[in-house]
Amino acid sequence: MLSISRAMALTGRRLRRHWDNGRQVVVEVVRRPGRERDLAVQSAKAAVAAVLAWVIARQWLEAPLPFIAPWVALLMVDATVYRSVVKGVQQLLAVVVGLLAATGAYTLTDDWTVALLLVLILVMPLANWRKFGDQGVNSAVSALLVLTSGHPGVEEIVTRLGETALGAAVGIVLNAVVFPPVHLRSARDATAGVADEIDALLKEVAAGLREKWSADDARHWLRRAGGLHYRIQDAWSAIGRGQESVHLNPLRRPHREADLSPVLLPLEVVAKQTEGICRTVADASTDGMPSADPPFLALYADVLDHAAAVVNAYRGRHFGLAPPEPPQVLEAARRRNRELHDLLRRQAPPPDAWMIHGPLLIEVDRLLDHLAHYLQEPAAPDAGAGGKRASGLSRWSSHRSVRNARH
Repeated sequence: MLSISRAMALTGRRLRRHWDNGRQVVVEVVRRPGRERDLAVQSAKAAVAAVLAWVIARQWLEAPLPFIAPWVALLMVDATVYRSVVKGVQQLLAVVVGLLAATGAYTLTDDWTVALLLVLILVMPLANWRKFGDQGVNSAVSALLVLTSGHPGVEEIVTRLGETALGAAVGIVLNAVVFPPVHLRSARDATAGVADEIDALLKEVAAGLREKWSADDARHWLRRAGGLHYRIQDAWSAIGRGQESVHLNPLRRPHREADLSPVLLPLEVVAKQTEGICRTVADASTDGMPSADPPFLALYADVLDHAAAVVNAYRGRHFGLAPPEPPQVLEAARRRNRELHDLLRRQAPPPDAWMIHGPLLIEVDRLLDHLAHYLQEPAAPDAGAGGKRASGLSRWSSHRSVRNARH
């Protein structure tokens, strides 16, 4: 009885937790724009598109069981209008191939089972054909539905093609006209989040170096620095989705914000150098390495704090805050770094201490060089005077090419 009571109590707590989480999602949807509201809107649009396609197919096409129209309409309400159009074309082509293959196989064999086996063998490789994207499998699905639901004659093919075209049209039009999805906000949040994480990590390392830090602390900093890679990948994906979401979007003019690729690219370079500093600190914490001089570490921490201020100023310049300008805080960081070099010249630490001091100095010098080279550059304009404005997708692709060339 006791175990049953505990299980019931645990189940009750889980249900309450799920209820609270669900209620919080509803509150977020109602209160402010964000991912939850976007998902709710897209889900509602998909449901409306499916029902609308079903009704139109029943009334206008007079199809007795129009299952393809709502199915296609449901799939067409995608994350962006551009993707809906591309998927619509791919879906239509895939269904045409499947229907023609089913009709041809049945005409040749005059046997349902043999025709089904033959057509699946022929069209399943299309599921992995790049030209069909993720819609290739629908060739096999459409052939399967036709062969198992009726006689695959000319009338059946025309009806199913009409359903496919109707479902694609309903889904695409509804997605483009009713609250067309725009994902620029997530790109801004993701890019700003990268700057915030670099800023916070540099400050955390600086605070740790001023105190008694351990090898576990250094490994934690290195793991956190490694996590910047995934944040940056997410930010690049968000920028790509944002630029894609305004392509073919009727609301593109109200949402013509600056491309964030030139903002993220310098942050990626600085993040790699920050990871280099954390790796050097982690190496310095291994057994057998000499201890760094406390005054050196304290001054080194000051340089990292000033570097974090440069990143924060860069973030503020691009995302609407008003911290000090990057040149001002960068000069303060350089001044502190010169004091660090002067300290080593005055104190002349023992030779084995250079095993620690030397790599740390090299890494922080590189960090400041990167900050000076990348984060002080003015924001790239969207177009020159009288020049032609490049499309968001092409500009994003060009920055991706530059980024890949660096690595």
